[in-house]
Amino acid sequence: MNFDQSLKAIYESQGFLVVPNLISLRTIKAIRGNIDSLLENLDELPNGVILNLEGDTIADKKNSAAKNKDIRGAAFLVRFIPFFQNIAQDKSLLQHVRGILGPDIKVFRDQALFKPPGGQKKPIHQDQSYFRINPPDELVTAWIAVDDATLTNGCMHYIPESHRHGLFPVEEDPKRPVHHVPNINRIKLSPSIACPVTAGSVIFHHGCTLHFSETNHSPDWRRAIIFHYTTQRASSENSKLNEQISLEL
Repeated sequence: MNFDQSLKAIYESQGFLVVPNLISLRTIKAIRGNIDSLLENLDELPNGVILNLEGDTIADKKNSAAKNKDIRGAAFLVRFIPFFQNIAQDKSLLQHVRGILGPDIKVFRDQALFKPPGGQKKPIHQDQSYFRINPPDELVTAWIAVDDATLTNGCMHYIPESHRHGLFPVEEDPKRPVHHVPNINRIKLSPSIACPVTAGSVIFHHGCTLHFSETNHSPDWRRAIIFHYTTQRASSENSKLNEQISLEL
C-alpha cells in the first residue's frame, strides 16, 4: 500500500493515524509463528532480548500480583533477531514512516507487547516521557496488531490532538513505578477514542500523543509489535538509549 499524502495531514492534526491491513496476513502469520517459537524456547532466547512479566510492574513484591509470571512483553527483538529486522523494513511500513518523517530514518527502539488473558491495562502515557527524543516531532511509533485488537481484549485508545501540548511532566505510580503518569494539570483535552483494529493493521502515533490500553478481559492473548522510528539526526536526551539503537536503515 502506497502512502497517500493526505494521511500525513490526519497524523499531524490528530496525533495518530490508523491504517487498516497494512501488513499482509502471510507476514502476520510468520510473526505469530516466530513469537510462539520464542516463548516456547526461552532457554534459546538470543542474548540481549529482554522479557517482561506481568508481575514485574508491581512495586510491592509481597503482593500476590507480583508473582504473576505471564509474559507481558519483550524488548530488542529487532536489535538481535534477523527475522524482526526484516519485519521492521517491510516496504509498506517504511513507506508510511517515511511519508511522516522523511526519507532518512532508523528504528530507535523496538518492543513487543503480548497482553495475556487478564493482562493489566497500560495507563495513559506519552512515549516521549520514556525516550526524550529531540527534535520532539521526529519520533513516530508504529503499533502493529499481531492479533485482532478489540474493545474486550485491550485495544489502543488515543486522545486526539494531545500531541500539540508537547511533553507533560510525569510522576511515577508508587504501586507500579514502571508507569509514567502525565501531570495534565488543568489542560482541557478531547475525549479518548478507542481504536479496535484487525490483525495486520498499523496505528502510527506521535511521540507526544496520549494513549492507553485497557485490561484484557478475553480468554485470548492480544499481541502487538511496536517499532519506534526516528529520523537519522534525532537522538535521546538519555545517552544510554542512543547506544542501544535497534536498527540503522
